[in-house]
Amino acid sequence: MKAILIGSTGLTGNLILKEILNDNHFTEVRVFARRPTGITNPRLIEIITPMYDIDVMSKEIRGDVLFNALGTTMRKAGSRAEQRRIDRDLPVAFARIASGNGVSLMVNISSVGASMNGNFYLRTKAEMERGTEEYFKMNVFHFRPGLLAGKRGEFRIAESLASVIMKAADPLLNGAFKKYRSMPVEKLARAMVCLSKSPGGNPHILYYSDIMRLI
Repeated sequence: MKAILIGSTGLTGNLILKEILNDNHFTEVRVFARRPTGITNPRLIEIITPMYDIDVMSKEIRGDVLFNALGTTMRKAGSRAEQRRIDRDLPVAFARIASGNGVSLMVNISSVGASMNGNFYLRTKAEMERGTEEYFKMNVFHFRPGLLAGKRGEFRIAESLASVIMKAADPLLNGAFKKYRSMPVEKLARAMVCLSKSPGGNPHILYYSDIMRLI
């Protein structure tokens, strides 16, 4: 099985990459990123690109499954337009080219609460879901975790505070509220890779309980 991965230098994307490289089910993984991952592996192909003109790389976007782990913050993006380009437009562009090249499956990281009626961030994620569905129809899966818990390369005070609060609140979130529990990022990465190998029978939108069942 051959994988394509976008967002490999982020927290979850990097763990997805490591899961793939540690799984003999995969013979190749093509990573599209603005900087090298720092990982050396004979099954890893890195395409270093500024991630603007995706069509010029169309011949390289080939494989069996496309993993989308792209995501940024307003602070890092610098504007709503740039955040929308990264979180929505790039995944949709890769979906368009990959599906045209015969890639049969796409797995997205979205967010709990993604909705066309949500705030800017949640609406952008919903638009990403809808845009990728246009090309993969019923062969796209959206993972909607709550707050992602994991060690980041940078300190984010708001997320650090939220993590402390969620650690205390998680046991209280049950029933319909269970989907808002925080998600250990390594478990999210493992679940996404597990689903890619056996997608049949899974819901196309996956929340906390669905994700945890996969692993």
